[in-house]
Amino acid sequence: MSESARPESVRDTALPETGPPKVEVPLEELETLMAEVCTAAGLTEEASSQVVRHYLAGELRGSPSHGIAKFTFESRFFPDRQASPEVIREHGVFAIVDAHREIGPLSAAFAVRVAVERARRYGAGLVGMINTQRYGILNDWTEAIAQHGLIGIVTNTSRADAVAAGGRTPVVGVNPLSFALPTLDQPLAADMGTTLAPMGVLWEHRRSGLPLPPDCFVDAQGQPSTDPNEAVSAVVFGEHRGFAVSLLLQALAGSLFGFPMGGDVEGTYSTGYAFIALDPNFTDPGRKAAAANTRLVEQLRAACIADGDTWRLPGEQARVLAAAARAAGVVEVPEQVLTRLRARAAGDFTSD
Repeated sequence: MSESARPESVRDTALPETGPPKVEVPLEELETLMAEVCTAAGLTEEASSQVVRHYLAGELRGSPSHGIAKFTFESRFFPDRQASPEVIREHGVFAIVDAHREIGPLSAAFAVRVAVERARRYGAGLVGMINTQRYGILNDWTEAIAQHGLIGIVTNTSRADAVAAGGRTPVVGVNPLSFALPTLDQPLAADMGTTLAPMGVLWEHRRSGLPLPPDCFVDAQGQPSTDPNEAVSAVVFGEHRGFAVSLLLQALAGSLFGFPMGGDVEGTYSTGYAFIALDPNFTDPGRKAAAANTRLVEQLRAACIADGDTWRLPGEQARVLAAAARAAGVVEVPEQVLTRLRARAAGDFTSD
């Protein structure tokens, strides 16, 4: 598959209940298979550990097509890496990173470090990254920023794979968003797509032949379609309001850094990524931001309980799911994904 034909899948939710048949796989076996894939692609043990941990986190947190399924697809391109990421331009709070086609989780970790360093020095770090392979869930990176006591914001664009509600012509990327606020405990983090379903669902359903979730994708005429072979674009959430949010994210991961946007994004390596770190200590030298955010979390949790647990704080369900999966020691994985994973572990980086 050519670079320009590679599917874009940048925000994940759990696949529908009507998804492909699944099998229970011991967590340890999955980790071993994924590590074998990384080894076959020439990664060091340390790099392999980072990549496995990242994609496994997506699976355990309830985002399967940003977990093992995405790992099996993206690992096809692991051998394409050229060199380590580097900062090629910088000025004040800004830095631009050429990732040299590095594996997504490794290049993202580099961008996070650069953003944190600049935030420590200037109060803010705004890092644009391009020419990288893709990664999975975004909140891995915003939470990493928040662990330093900073506010973290991460987004990226993609090819023009998304349409405004009621439209038929894709004009924006799928443009996901994650943010994390530092607290005295775990960061308060959110990770959301700006489309009703991620493109990863479309690609997995094309493989399985099963119908798509309703009203999330449209065909070339702009008509809602549950046929994975007819659907071509994802629908942006929230009518005109959601589309406006998507446009803002498009600019943050595009024109802010001089990166392509919309139809000018030709494929994976011309896709723009943005990593933002903000240091509240520059405006509040008393270092009270984490405590204030903690009080806010407590108020939110109390309100949730008072409302009969009809809603939840961002990120809480994902942590519960991950803890339960680790306690059980097994993960349910679609059979076809497990087959592809085993093929990768055996050194097959071409089949899909």
